[in-house]
Order: sequence, then C-alpha cells, then structure tokens
Amino acid sequence: MRAVLFDGTEIKLVEKAIRKIRTNEVLLKVSICGICGTDIKILAGKSHASPPVILGHEFCGVVEECGNNVQTLAKGDFVSVDPNIFCGHCQYCRKGKVNLCENLIALGVDIDGGFAEYCIVPEKQCYKIPKTLAPVMAALMEPLSCVIYGFQHADIQPGDSVAIVGGGVIGIMMLKLARLSAARQIIVVEPDAKRRELCRAIGADAVFNPNDKNADEEIIKFTRGGAEVVIECVGSVAAVDQAYRLVKNGGKLIIFGVSSVDQKWAISPYDIFRKDITIRGSFLNPFTFKTAVDLVASGKINFDDLSIRAFPLNVIQEAFKNQIQQKSLKTVIDLSL
Repeated sequence: MRAVLFDGTEIKLVEKAIRKIRTNEVLLKVSICGICGTDIKILAGKSHASPPVILGHEFCGVVEECGNNVQTLAKGDFVSVDPNIFCGHCQYCRKGKVNLCENLIALGVDIDGGFAEYCIVPEKQCYKIPKTLAPVMAALMEPLSCVIYGFQHADIQPGDSVAIVGGGVIGIMMLKLARLSAARQIIVVEPDAKRRELCRAIGADAVFNPNDKNADEEIIKFTRGGAEVVIECVGSVAAVDQAYRLVKNGGKLIIFGVSSVDQKWAISPYDIFRKDITIRGSFLNPFTFKTAVDLVASGKINFDDLSIRAFPLNVIQEAFKNQIQQKSLKTVIDLSL
C-alpha cells in the first residue's frame, strides 16, 4: 500500500506491506485523514512520536477485513477511529482517568495511523458512523471528542458569559457546543478578520481582535466584569495570559490549547486566591468519542460551514504547507483523490 512514513526527521511517500491482522483488529481502507496541529509539531520536533511511524490520527474508513474475535464490526462498516489506546490496568486507568494512562499509545503517533491507504485498528477504537455522513465529517470526530472533554470542564451554567480565545477550528467547535448551552452570551477573541466574520456568522454574540489596544477593556465591559467561563484554544503563553485577564472573579479558565513545553507563564498565586478563580487543563478525549459521533449523526453539530481543503496522499507536503500557512481552516488528506 501507499503510505506516508515519518522517519524521525521528515515524511516521505513509501510502499509498505500490510501485516496480517490480529484476532481483535480490523483492517480499514482509509477514507479521510485530517492534518492536526500535533502532526505539524511532530515534524518540527516539538511533539512526541515513535518513528518510524505512519502519522495521522484524525481519520475514518471502511472495514475491509475483521479478525476472528471481532464481534461488533463487519466488512463494509463505515467507522471513525479514536486513536488513543489506554492500558486499562495502571493506577490512572483504574480510577477512570484513562487520558492520563501511564502506558498510553496512539495511532498515528506511536503506531501506524491514517496517512496511508490502509490502517490496522483495534476493534475497540472504532465507532460506527452512518454511511450517509460525509467522510470529511467523520474524520473530525477525534478533534470534536477532545473539544467535548474541554467543554465538559467548562461546566457552563445558565446565564454565564463565555469567552473563547482563538477562532480556529478548535475554537469554532467550542463555539458550536456553547451555542447548544444556556449561556447568556458567547464572545470569540481572534486576530484574523475572516475567522472573526465566520465566528460571527456561526453565532458568536461579539468578536474581538486581541491586537486592538483596548481589547481587554472592551471585552470586560461587554461581559460586565469579565466572563464566567474563558476557554483558551490557541496554544501560546500570550493567549493564556489574555484569557486569564478576561476571567471574572469566581470564574473558570480552561486551558485547551497546546503550548510548547518550554513556554512558561508568570502568575500571581495571590491573584488566583483573591479572585477565587478555577484553572483547569484538558488533555485528550476520555469517554467522549461516542458523544461526538452522536452529536454529528443527529445533526446537532455540523461542519458544513468550515473551510476544509482536501489533498491527495501523494502531495502531503503541500497539504502540510497549506495547514501551516492557514490557507484553509482545516486541511485533510482524501484517499479517494
């Protein structure tokens, strides 16, 4: 099969044999695989991977073959894949905190993933998708499931003001979820003018440019003293710092964006104490994948309004460049092209 292999330095198109599947695995013919910020950071040497490995962890496909012990899937099923595989027996797994598993491995990071014509996946990582759903929608289940976990931490109450810092694909997913809540108002903070307009069209009550001189002052005035819930979706110290400044006394800050490991944030413990602020991180997608599937399959969440550009597998370097340069909101590899 054709596959894009990461050798620890770069990615290259190769021909790779397909191994025999094990009894609890299925062979998928990959339909769509999204390019994630994590993939970009892996190539830049800023995120973990276990090369040589086929990258790509946001993917869907059609079942081609089932192992002898597979019971819930059959040939021809259309599935989306949860790439995060936990051990089930470490101290965190036994407490239900599977995202913190001491032995966690991921498809497309530690073992071969979706930037290939075929991928071997454990049965338990597959979720059936209606065949009427566009493959590109199914490929977005993984990022949506992660967003849902962060959204659960936000615990938005009726009447809350919600501020989302970052209007990329993750921020927009947060916006779509927030629109299903009883929030009093939802604002988005985003420097790109086109993304601000998109967020306004999707349903943000107001959008702000963080580079404007008086942005913080205007946001705090608009939200009557700050937002009860602020969700940071950028992955930079500057965004986290601004998000913190926008939290109302007694409010919550959810840090969802993935900042570089070497970045540090200076903060006053007294400030947190005096303002009674809750700060939470959000890592991966424990037990939220089915919720993502249900929301999309039911039509409560859709991505028809997102700018998604598809590339064939053999020009994946061009696809990565498209995502890095943000020429579209999301970039995917379409194995039918």
